[in-house]
Amino acid sequence: MRRLGRASLILTLAGACLWTPTAAPALGGLTASTPPAQAALPATPAAVELTFSATPLDGESHVSVLDGAGRTVNSGPASLRDRTLRQPVTDGGRGDYTIAYHVEFTEGGQATGSLRFSVATGVPPGPPDEAIRLATADAIDAHQHQIDALSAILLVVDGVVVAVVIALLWLRRPPRRAGLDTDLPPDKKSNLRWRLDEN
Repeated sequence: MRRLGRASLILTLAGACLWTPTAAPALGGLTASTPPAQAALPATPAAVELTFSATPLDGESHVSVLDGAGRTVNSGPASLRDRTLRQPVTDGGRGDYTIAYHVEFTEGGQATGSLRFSVATGVPPGPPDEAIRLATADAIDAHQHQIDALSAILLVVDGVVVAVVIALLWLRRPPRRAGLDTDLPPDKKSNLRWRLDEN
């Protein structure tokens, strides 16, 4: 029972040390797009627009538009208005297009994804082939951000605190005499200790 209590205490303290108060991740997601997913357009749009349920973080949110060969056809940087990102594009000609995005939100959290539309084909875009899937993944991965310095420092500090707490609890264990069964009743413990001392 004592071991169980000590293990529970270690787990509780470790959990408390690992928990640091941070902003709750926003449940932001794509709510609308222009053009809509799977749209069949007569001509290349001047820009694509993505609207989210949370406010994107300007400068940390990215949109890439890829043509049928997987080439980026962005024309300048994306602009932000309210919860909508607008990415200008150049005319890539007839074919299927892919919009890939990686968005961070001002309230915390992020969203990634892709959608497709076609231009001058008269039909919705077909499933992406392997080359387009790889190009889309590369476009999203290129926008991924590394962990910020403050979060990295907090993680290191948390790890050190947990290690110190566990080490202190381990060092403060009560000494046990060899051959002394701690599960024996008190009267038998006394007799056993007396016999050990006599030896």
